[in-house]
Amino acid sequence: MNDRLTLERQHLIRAWHRFVSRHPAPAPADPPAPADTPVTQEVAASWARSSLTVPPERVSAPVKAEADVQHAWQESPLKYGVRGLIPELRRLAEEADLIVAVGDVDGTLLWTQGSERMTGLARSVNFVPGGQWGEGSVGTNALALSLRTRQPVRVFSAEHYVQTVHDWVCYSSPIRDTGTGALLGVLDISSTWEHSTPLGLASARHYAAQIEQAIGGRPRSPAAALNLAFCGPARVTFGGQHLHLTPRQHELLCVLALNPGGLSLDALHAHVYGDQPISLSTLKSEVSTLRALLGGQIASRPYRLGVPLTLDVQRVEELLLAGRVGEAADLYDGPLLPHSASPLLTYWREYLDAALREAVCRSGDPDLLWRYASRFDDPECLDTLEALLPEGDHRRPIARARRAALDAAP
Repeated sequence: MNDRLTLERQHLIRAWHRFVSRHPAPAPADPPAPADTPVTQEVAASWARSSLTVPPERVSAPVKAEADVQHAWQESPLKYGVRGLIPELRRLAEEADLIVAVGDVDGTLLWTQGSERMTGLARSVNFVPGGQWGEGSVGTNALALSLRTRQPVRVFSAEHYVQTVHDWVCYSSPIRDTGTGALLGVLDISSTWEHSTPLGLASARHYAAQIEQAIGGRPRSPAAALNLAFCGPARVTFGGQHLHLTPRQHELLCVLALNPGGLSLDALHAHVYGDQPISLSTLKSEVSTLRALLGGQIASRPYRLGVPLTLDVQRVEELLLAGRVGEAADLYDGPLLPHSASPLLTYWREYLDAALREAVCRSGDPDLLWRYASRFDDPECLDTLEALLPEGDHRRPIARARRAALDAAP
């Protein structure tokens, strides 16, 4: 057996016992624990969240009704993405003695394929279709962390919060829509801890990418939506295909999307150019070029988009109005088209940025504030975060240092 893995497992078990019992667990046969904790910041934060809702002695995950899971799987694009890989994944599971699972954005498993041994172990903890493996249900695990961080994740042995899966190692990778970037679900590859290998995480990444490519190549309806993401790096897809547009075309699309009832030529000019000395004929030419790229889906008199669309700007506002601040913050990748001088878009950029920042600061949620502060340098947010975090929290000195760095910046 791999001595390095055995030692890692022993140290993690000691750390886990210290956390759940608040004092060191007796383990006289164990080697001395390393001076630094073996638990990553991400896992430590997950343990803290898990302790609020999940008893560490929980035996298995809750399970949704079979009919509901079958319906969700039939309707999910994940099924389309997986179906061509099933023979390969079945062979991988049998030969490497593991189990492969696909879950939705909530961490509910929709499909699994495993070796005989791993299928039996999985059944004992409800790692089965319908099993709810979100962090709020079973605590720290690879699926939940991958969905939360949007990154590939390995969770080994006692990094899991629930003790019944301390014998497992799990590798998870998020699955996204390649056109819109939207999170669709997660792929997980799991086995028992002694089979841990660096290839596990690489395999999870590989097969998640394969699923994404298959989903991206699936047939689209002629009426497929125009998906517009302008908060942060601009991304435009039409009918599942990414469109490479100019900054001006991004501005035109965003202004039209914010005015679904349509605009006169003069109003469109005012919203896009303001007082800039740009002629109406130039604007007409810009619209004509954009119309051709969208297959004629821009009407005139008034000017409006003639295709179903989604716009992240509006979705962020809707989530804020609904009080779903965490979802709004996760969707918001940065200021709306930050280099645009459009009067309308400047208004929306400043309004949305201020509304989100205020909602995050008022939430009183240190985890939400930490996620937000990790992405955006905001003095008010960092002040609020430092005040909320207890003195012993490892994030507190980081927040204080970042605030000091902002004050020192020229």
